[in-house]
Amino acid sequence: MSATRAIGDHRDVLHAVAALSLVAALIHLWVTPEHFEEWWGYGAFFLVCAVAQVVYVPLLLRRPNRTVLLLGVAGNSAIVLLYLLTRVVGIPVFGPEAGEVEGVGTIDLCATASEAAMVVALGALVLMGIARNRTTMVGLVFATVLLMAAHLPHVLLLLIALL
Repeated sequence: MSATRAIGDHRDVLHAVAALSLVAALIHLWVTPEHFEEWWGYGAFFLVCAVAQVVYVPLLLRRPNRTVLLLGVAGNSAIVLLYLLTRVVGIPVFGPEAGEVEGVGTIDLCATASEAAMVVALGALVLMGIARNRTTMVGLVFATVLLMAAHLPHVLLLLIALL
């Protein structure tokens, strides 16, 4: 089974990812004005994220190939990692609030959860395209479960630290 065929067989997943991308984009658009008030760089970042997530939807639905899927994984992973960094370590070196640790809010958790779900779904589609037989798929799933289990204590400690 080719990667394109594996992706085409899962149009419902693509539609769910498209919806999640729009949710994250709308949240980013919603908070863009308040971030522009803090500093133009913060506002520009949120605006670029929103535009990228909106533009990604037709690209994903019309040309769902491996490159497009990996683009979604990379972009949304970067946003999620930056979110975690700003909540645990602090805002990177740019802007007037550099080094400050941001608080966790409900709306930003919704955006981040949408982005994390997109990464998981797109990653699964990529793996399905790579896994051409059952043994490979079982190995990939097993490796993913082990990786997630190994990081579970880190995630729990992060959640405890945030509370």
